[in-house]
Amino acid sequence: MKNRPAEPLGLPEPQGLSARAIRSFLEEGGLRLDVRVYDQVGSTNSLAKEAAGEGQSVLIAARSQTEGRGRRGRSFFSPPDAGLYFSLSLDWGREEPPVLVTTMAAVAVARVLEERTGIRAGIKWVNDLYWEGRKICGILTEGVSQAGKNGFQSLVVGIGLNLTRPQEDYPQEIRDKAGAIGDRAGALDRNQLIALIARELLQIVQGLPDRSYLEDYRARCFMLGRPVRLETGEMIVPYGISDDGALLYLEGGEIRALHSGQVSIQP
Repeated sequence: MKNRPAEPLGLPEPQGLSARAIRSFLEEGGLRLDVRVYDQVGSTNSLAKEAAGEGQSVLIAARSQTEGRGRRGRSFFSPPDAGLYFSLSLDWGREEPPVLVTTMAAVAVARVLEERTGIRAGIKWVNDLYWEGRKICGILTEGVSQAGKNGFQSLVVGIGLNLTRPQEDYPQEIRDKAGAIGDRAGALDRNQLIALIARELLQIVQGLPDRSYLEDYRARCFMLGRPVRLETGEMIVPYGISDDGALLYLEGGEIRALHSGQVSIQP
């Protein structure tokens, strides 16, 4: 599929995406990034992974995705102009585990949403944001390695935030789970919102090894103290989040840490 640039469309704000506008808002916060905006792509994460070896951070945004991806091979519904779909590639080479970037992105989105709309989103470990009982945002972090080198040299974090409910509604399989911020999205400048989230995320990254942002993550994680089911079928009651972003629970009197996987909330 050919990726189509969005700049020539001349869409009115706030729906129109503009690389120039995003760059301008980033520069207000002292950041200079390579910003690329498209009308439609398969996946912003895929394009960001391709750009990750270019030696600089790249932000890629699109009005829609035809192959938007979530964790564990799931798809992320990305219809035109109904949400924010963007990815940021980051040079890594740090000691901190990549999973922390997912927790950083979740906090960054939650903070900006609360500041700009008054919405206090909750976090479902590890990568989903919820509001009024429905998922409004998903985050996908992927590592990019180079031949002959250990670990990940770059990380790509993709963010999909549902702003408005699409006219054709959500697909049947997610209709009862997916949500959007609705009327509160009307006055938002989408270019500014993307820039603010990217700025917040990069500020948290630049603050490492300080992990005080995790206190915000823990305060928003509504799963703590509630029964959840693991993919194995095992039921646990998580009580905390470790400094590495793992879900903590007790089993047989011993502390266990879940570093990856899918959990489902029980009624």
